[in-house]
Parts: sequence; structure tokens; C-alpha cells
Amino acid sequence: MAGIDRDVIVVGAGLAGLAAATELEAAGLDVLVLEAQQRVGGRIHSMRQLGSGEAGGTYIGAGYERVIAAASRHAVPLVDVTPVLQFFREQDLVLGTRIIRQADWPEDPANPFPAADKAQLPWNYHRTLTVRHNPLSSPRDWLDGRFADLDVSARTWLRGLGLSDAAIALAYGINASFGRDADDVSALLLLFRGAFSKAQRALAPKESVGFTARDGVQRIPEALAEALRGGVDLGRPVVGVSVEHDHVTVRCADSTTLRARHVVCAVPLGVLRKIAIDPSLPAPQAEAFARLPSQPLTQVYFAPTTKFWERDGYAPSLFTDSGAGMIAAARSGSSPNEVTSIACWILGDAAAALDRLPADAAGRAVIAEIERIRPAATGALEFVALHSWGADPYAGGAWAYFRPGDVTRYAAKLGAPHGRLHFCGEHLAAESRGMEGAMESGERAASEILERA
Repeated sequence: MAGIDRDVIVVGAGLAGLAAATELEAAGLDVLVLEAQQRVGGRIHSMRQLGSGEAGGTYIGAGYERVIAAASRHAVPLVDVTPVLQFFREQDLVLGTRIIRQADWPEDPANPFPAADKAQLPWNYHRTLTVRHNPLSSPRDWLDGRFADLDVSARTWLRGLGLSDAAIALAYGINASFGRDADDVSALLLLFRGAFSKAQRALAPKESVGFTARDGVQRIPEALAEALRGGVDLGRPVVGVSVEHDHVTVRCADSTTLRARHVVCAVPLGVLRKIAIDPSLPAPQAEAFARLPSQPLTQVYFAPTTKFWERDGYAPSLFTDSGAGMIAAARSGSSPNEVTSIACWILGDAAAALDRLPADAAGRAVIAEIERIRPAATGALEFVALHSWGADPYAGGAWAYFRPGDVTRYAAKLGAPHGRLHFCGEHLAAESRGMEGAMESGERAASEILERA
């Protein structure tokens, strides 16, 4: 067709978009990937300026078959994280100004969990329950209408298991991974994650729990991009997409236009909302894209100047109910015994509040919180870097989540093609989570195009 620049244009060089482009090129199509940023990977972001650490794409589950296969095809060396697993588990709890050792938690007077579950730790308890009481026989069942009655708040579901509000506040009120608290997330989403975790354990070899990449997990999308014949145009934000009966026109921020037979939109929801789509999406799909939230997450990185954890005897990592969030000790050196850096993962409203500060002020505020909780850390932390996924204009949040009622209301409509415009991303995965879900959705978008080609 005259005037057509490519068979397919993929908007977004995250793992979903790159997976789609890889499948389409393998089928012989001419593909161009446009990326607004000056790097590929999207929300997979290795903090190489720190020498180590992952701001996104923290590690690769041992059952992530698509991601592991991609790393193997492109000769990206993977490193088993199993040897350092024991250190990831060494984490103490902070409630107010009290640091509570894991070993002391079952008998602690602040422990509100049922008698049979007193040994459960707050950061694991809701995950344990979503596996233990999970009615989904496979991860894909979360989209089955038979389970629509579970599309209620996590609080409602946890109360149904007999948990008190005090227990729920600890099990899903501190550093919540989806939403602000147990009222802000659908139980069905948590059950989907639980079913996916169970399926992952069945796929993973017994000797391994997961991997990282030798040069950072971002090396995997970089390798995928390097292998594309059509390449990736960096620094090319897309501002508009016009869908015609036989082609799609893409308008870039630099005023250039491109035409393709199909377009795959592989950007996060917060970015998609900024792209003008003509004609407009059908009302239910447009409403879904407009309403679904993304998780606020700000990560603050520090260099420890002393081994302050040896002075007070607590674990280097802490799970806190403070503005410092989850304080995680990284061990990226030659020995797993060595703490190489400290990262604070701050979620929800605490992240949004921190994002209103300049980076240096935010770093000082988090250090002040850590020193308040843990006097032994006074003067022992140097602020190194900060990354806010919520304030990142190319992300708009760390990952999408579904509020109560939104799974049944929106999930089946989100990924529907709009003529020759197709969608993919972790929020559109039907049976996987995280990086594996991103690749799953990219492959699905590619299949939609190939079925019409």
C-alpha cells in the first residue's frame, strides 16, 4: 500500500512491546518500535549508576518461562539468587518506635493474628491466605465469571476468613503492594496473584527460586531491542493515533507522522491516557483506561558508611509502618554476607507525599525516619539516588491494579483491539504477573495481528 511506512509500529519499548515486535519480525513483518525515553526496558530499570540494584524488574521467578527463554536466546547470563535467599528473609518488623525481631513476633502483645497463625509475619500473611484459601484452579480463572463474587475488597474477603480489623491492618495495611490499603484493592486480583505464585512454584526447579541478570535485568529488554531488524527509535514520544479502515497514523511529539497497517500500544496506563486516539475507544474500554489506577512507588537509595546493624543487633532490613517503608539491604557484591547498599521501597500515600519534595529533601526525610526508628543508623547513611515511578512521566506508577468491582467491570474489555490498534502491557496479562505477564500480553497482541495478516 502506498504511503505505508511499516507493517507494524509498536509504541513503547518495554518488555511487552519488545515481545510483540520480536514475534512479528519472526513472522516476516516489517516492524518499528518507538520509545519516548532514551533507554529501552520501560519499568525494567537497572540502577547501574549505583553499581547494583533494580528499580523495576527486581528478579526473575524460576518459573518465568518466557523471560528465561528470552535471556537464553539472546545470551544474557542469569545468576541464581537462591544462595542469598536467607538474607532476603532476614527482616525485622517496626511498629511505631518498636523494632520486633521475627523470633519474638509470635508472642508479641501487638500480634493480632488468629492463634493458629501467630507465627505468620505481617508482610507474608495475606499472601499465605491467598494461596491457602484460593478457589482458582489456574491463574486464568480470575477472569471466569464463576468467581465474580470474589471481586470485593480485600477487607471484605479477609473478614470472611475471620480476621479482625486489627489483623487486617497489619496483614494488608502496611506497605500494601496493590492500592493504599485493604479497601482499595480487589480480593480477586490478590487471588490471581496467589494462583500465579502457586503455578510458578510448580514450574520452578526445586533447586532454584529465581534469577537476576549478571549486568542487570534491564539487559534482557536491551538484548531484545538489539536483535530487532527494524530497531528502536529512542526519544520519540507518541501524542496521537488515528485508526483508519486500512491503516493507522501515528503522530509524534516532534510533529512527524508515520503510517502502518497495525499499531501496538505497549505503554503503561498513565502514558496511554496522554495519547489522543481517534476515533475514541468504545465507552467501556475508554472508561477502564481512564479509571484504573497505578501503584505509587518511590525508591530511595543509600550507601551505608558503617555496619550499624551490628551495633544494635537487628537485621539490616526492616519492614516498617513509617515513612521509610520497606528498608531493604542489597547484597550485590562478591559475597552475600556483604551489604552493598540500602534501598527504601515506599508505597501508596507515603510515596505520593515524598514525591512532592525535591529529591535531596526526600532523601533527608527518609534518613530522618530511619534514624528515628533506629538510632544506631544516625550519621551512617549517605543519600545516593531516588526513583519515583508515580512521578515518572513515562510510567505514571509502578504497576496497575484493580479496585473492588473493577475486575468484573473492566478486565475483559481492557485488551480488546480497536480496529487496527492493539494493546499490551502487564495490566493486560490473563494468566501471568510482572515481567512474565508483560511478555504474555505482547505475544497475544502479536497473535491478533498475525491472525489478520
